[in-house]
Amino acid sequence: MKEFIRKNILLVILISVFVVLLLAILIRNYLASKSIYKDSTLNEKIYDMVPKTYEVNEYSNMLISDDDMARIYLNDYLKNVNKDMRASYYLLDEEYRNERFNGVNDYVNYINNLRIYNLVEKYYKKETKDYIIYGVYDANGNFYAFKTNGVMQYKVYLDDQTVEIW
Repeated sequence: MKEFIRKNILLVILISVFVVLLLAILIRNYLASKSIYKDSTLNEKIYDMVPKTYEVNEYSNMLISDDDMARIYLNDYLKNVNKDMRASYYLLDEEYRNERFNGVNDYVNYINNLRIYNLVEKYYKKETKDYIIYGVYDANGNFYAFKTNGVMQYKVYLDDQTVEIW
């Protein structure tokens, strides 16, 4: 017997693989036939809605402070600057960017020369009936103004002298 196996080792391996595959297919088919998941088109059932008695998908109100909002706007803008500096040019207020910069390349050069840091050193907030302005100074003294007219809907100003923000 050992002599037969030695001479026909390839044949023995192929038969063994075939037997293992056949067993795997048979086991898979057996388990699939016992599955609780059936084709829904064969056997549709109508279920009544059960009133919810537990607190899943509940939400609670969360108060975000002005300090947090100033950080959120600064981090979001700087994330956009790092992700695609040319696209972040269009986050600037249109009047401001036309007055301050001679195009995208001028803006990119300006940003590249800044030492940007995403830590809020100080901020202020001004509210009107149409918008809220967050004036933010980062740890390197750079100024950013975020004129918001909705949550995360803002226009950016990089100074407050080029155009009137208020």
